[in-house]
Amino acid sequence: MNVRLSDTGFTLFILQRLSGALLALLLFTHLVTIIFAVQGGLSVAEIVDRVRGNLFWISFYGVFALTAVVHAMIGLRKILVEWTPVNQRVVDVIVLLYVIGALWLGYEAIEAIW
Repeated sequence: MNVRLSDTGFTLFILQRLSGALLALLLFTHLVTIIFAVQGGLSVAEIVDRVRGNLFWISFYGVFALTAVVHAMIGLRKILVEWTPVNQRVVDVIVLLYVIGALWLGYEAIEAIW
């Protein structure tokens, strides 16, 4: 089997695995932080107040959102390519539109707590 690094499928395969590993780490960090905060008696409003304006947490959640979008959209593309009769170029356009929408929503969410 001759696999080239420029092969889109191989590149997306590796990128999805890397984003999945990073997503697992970010999700674990998020859950542990939220669990400790809630057990410490903080409400959702108090947690948001602590995150608001904090460059570390804004960056953390920005990377979290971006990683989730990358991971999910690569998976969506793979499902559409394998399970639908739609041309791959059309699938790429559809997924690109979803990426733009998901990134916009992530940006809006982060901006709301900034």
